[in-house]
Amino acid sequence: MSALVLGAGGFLGLNLVDALLAQGVTPRCGRRRRSAVLALRERKVPLAQADLDAPDELCAAMAGCRTLFHAAGHYPRLSLDREAALTTGLRQMRNVLDTAAASGVQRVVYVSSAATAAPATGPSDERHLHACMPGLGTYHDLKWTMEQVALHENRVEVVVACPGACLGPWDLRAGTSALLYALARGLDPPHPDGIVNLVDVRDVALALVRLAQHPCPPRRLLLSAANHRLHELLAALAPRYGALPPSPPLSAAEAIRLADAEERRSLATGRRPGVSREIVDLVVHGVPLDAALSRSALALRYRPLEETLAASDEWARRMRFIPSPQVTP
Repeated sequence: MSALVLGAGGFLGLNLVDALLAQGVTPRCGRRRRSAVLALRERKVPLAQADLDAPDELCAAMAGCRTLFHAAGHYPRLSLDREAALTTGLRQMRNVLDTAAASGVQRVVYVSSAATAAPATGPSDERHLHACMPGLGTYHDLKWTMEQVALHENRVEVVVACPGACLGPWDLRAGTSALLYALARGLDPPHPDGIVNLVDVRDVALALVRLAQHPCPPRRLLLSAANHRLHELLAALAPRYGALPPSPPLSAAEAIRLADAEERRSLATGRRPGVSREIVDLVVHGVPLDAALSRSALALRYRPLEETLAASDEWARRMRFIPSPQVTP
C-alpha cells in the first residue's frame, strides 16, 4: 500500500500511523507548516507539507499514493462562528477530493464522526443519517456537511468511517479524555448527561487500515465499542482515580449556556474553555449506536473499556496529564 495520512500528527493520526507500521506499511505523513512533528519524527516516517488550503502542497504530497487517509477534517477550536466553520470545512474537503481525483488516488478513507448518526427507534446504524443539516450545533452541522461531500464524491472511491468518542494513548490535546483527566486531578467537572459512544482509538486505527485493504468495503461505517450514560460512567470511574463522585449533571440548557459563556471567555483570553460547546452538544444529542457491521465486515474485535482505560491512564501519567496513584505505605 502506498499511502498518505492527512492529520498524521493528531490523536487518531498517530495511532493510525502505528497501525500501518505494524502492517509493514510506511505511510507518507502530511503536516501543516506549524504543526508539531516530534512524535512523527520518532516514528521515522516520511513527512510532506500538506496544508488543506494549499492545493499545490496536497498535489505534491499525494503524488504516487494509491490510498489516502483523511483524518484532518476541519475541527474548529471554538463553536462560536458556525458559518466560518462550515465555509472552511467545505472548502478544505473539496480541495482534498479534487486533488485526490486529479492525482490518481484510488481510495480515500475519510474520518467523519458518529455525530452524523441520526436517532432511530432503536440503536442507530449505518442507515441512519440525518436527511438534512441537523442544526444541533456547529460541530454536528460541520461534520454532516463534510460527510455529505464525501458521500457524493464519484471521481474517486470514498469510504467514510464514523467513530465514537475515542480514548487511548496520544490524546495530546486532551479532547475526549478531558473529563477523565479532570476527575483524576481531583476536580469536579461540570457536565450534562446523555449517551456517549466510547471506542479505543487503536481499534479505530485498525478499522481504517482494514477499510483501506478491503476489496469491497462498506461506504459508511460506524465505529463504537459500547454506549454509556455519561454521568453513570463518571460516577463509576471516580473511585478508579481516588476521586469523589461527580456532582449531579447539568440540564441540557444549563450546559449549553455554560459552554457558550466559556467559549466567549476563551475567545477573549486565549485560554481553553472549561467546557466546550462541542462536547456538550455531543453528549446532549448522543444516540446509542449499533456497530455490528464493523464487526462483521472488518472482523473487528473491540477492546474492553478496562483495557482502553489502562492504556490511556498509563500514557497520561507518563505525560503528567494526570497524577500517579499514591502508594499506601
